[in-house]
Amino acid sequence: MNRLSRNPGLVAALALLSGCVSLKTPDGYAERSRTGEYEYQAISTDASVIAVAKYDNEDEDKGTLAYWAEAARKQLVLSRGYTFEEQGEFHCSRGPGRWMRFARKYRGTDYLYLLGLVVDGDEIYALEAGGEKAVFNKDVPRVLEAFATLN
Repeated sequence: MNRLSRNPGLVAALALLSGCVSLKTPDGYAERSRTGEYEYQAISTDASVIAVAKYDNEDEDKGTLAYWAEAARKQLVLSRGYTFEEQGEFHCSRGPGRWMRFARKYRGTDYLYLLGLVVDGDEIYALEAGGEKAVFNKDVPRVLEAFATLN
C-alpha cells in the first residue's frame, strides 16, 4: 500500500485539484485505470460495471438536468429497446442528480441498467452501472449510494 492510498483526504484533494472524477467504489467492485471514454470505471467479480463519463454541456440555459434526463430516457426506451422501470434523485458534491433504472433482455438473459445524471454548469456527468439482473439487482442500493459520492 502506498502513502497516497493510506491518506484518503489527500487523494480527494489531489483529485479536486487535477479535475479528476472520483466515486467511492462499492464493496465487491475494483477500480480500473481510466479507459476510453470513461473518467472512472469499476468492475465486480460478477462482471457488473460502474462507470462515469463527462460531457460538455454546450447550452447551459436549456441543457438542464430535467432536459438531459428526459432525452436519455427517450433514447434508451425508443431507440435502444430498454424498458424504463423507475427513477429517483440523489445529491453529490457537484449538485443534484437524477437516476433511472432500465431493464432489457439480451440473448435470453435479463439485464438491469442504471443511469445517473448530474449537470454542473457546462459539464454533464453520466454515471452508468449494469449487469445481469440475477446478480446485479443486489448491488443496486450500493451503486445508488456510490452515485451520491461523485466528486
